[in-house]
Amino acid sequence: MFRRSLSHLDKLPKAKVAEWLAGIDTIICRTDGVLWQENVLIEGSVEAFNAIISKGKRCLIATNESCLTNKDLFHKAKGLGFNVKEQDILSSSGAVSSYLSDRKFKKKVLVLGGDGIRKDLEEAGFCSVVNDLEPNDQEKIDFVRTLVLDPDVGAVLVARDDNMKANELLVACNYLQSPKVLFLTTGIDGFQPFGKKRIPDAGSLANAIEIIVLRKPTVLGKPNPRILGNLMKSGEMKPEKTLVIGNSLRTDILFASICGFQSLLVGCDSGALEEAEKIKKDGNEKKMKLVPDAFLSSLAPLMEYLCISVKSGK
Repeated sequence: MFRRSLSHLDKLPKAKVAEWLAGIDTIICRTDGVLWQENVLIEGSVEAFNAIISKGKRCLIATNESCLTNKDLFHKAKGLGFNVKEQDILSSSGAVSSYLSDRKFKKKVLVLGGDGIRKDLEEAGFCSVVNDLEPNDQEKIDFVRTLVLDPDVGAVLVARDDNMKANELLVACNYLQSPKVLFLTTGIDGFQPFGKKRIPDAGSLANAIEIIVLRKPTVLGKPNPRILGNLMKSGEMKPEKTLVIGNSLRTDILFASICGFQSLLVGCDSGALEEAEKIKKDGNEKKMKLVPDAFLSSLAPLMEYLCISVKSGK
């Protein structure tokens, strides 16, 4: 109904928006910027999320989050009040595990990221390691010169890492000098908006490494459809009846475009709305896949549309 029109839902007849939502069976929500921001709930998100489920729709949470395990993400969501099932939490760690399994990967994975994704990989049967090589009092050049690399490391995985040290970057880059070592990342977002401030995300670290090693990483979280597992192949999810709600054009909206889903951009802090408006105005066909179908300032207003009777339009 609204394909790549960037329709501001709050400016449309309520009955029309209600009709659009009535045709959606599955909704995929991002976490940060949509449901919560770090550990702070976004106003109205719990009520809207649970209202969607109460209307008989399936609500999934899909995130490139790497600091928490899948189980921890589930407990966090439940603790904040979201009526989500554990199997409906989809994270980049599952996408990474399936990718490595498909390649019959047997070596070690050097993880630049949070403990969550490392633990999930270990639970999936992969040996994940973190860099414990410290330069101590050495100069950077001496540290690199004396660096001994583990020949059993076959992949470097870059995720969000709030505590990364410079030596970890040095070690990762030197492993990636070998073309046989896989260069993987959970996502391409350069930052997470936190109000008017920003927190570096996996994409900024992956980009820094890419410049040094002259290799592009394989992105395994959103926008890669791999994060969905077998939901598409099994027929559990029909693209035309699936809606992605997110706040990132290059992660959430592009993910929706690649999968053939509908898309709703929420939030005003990341600059995504202004960028989408410019792309639409310029009419650049190559970038139109980044333009969402619709926009709302937050998830909360969905509550009102869900309560409208489609038949009567009241």
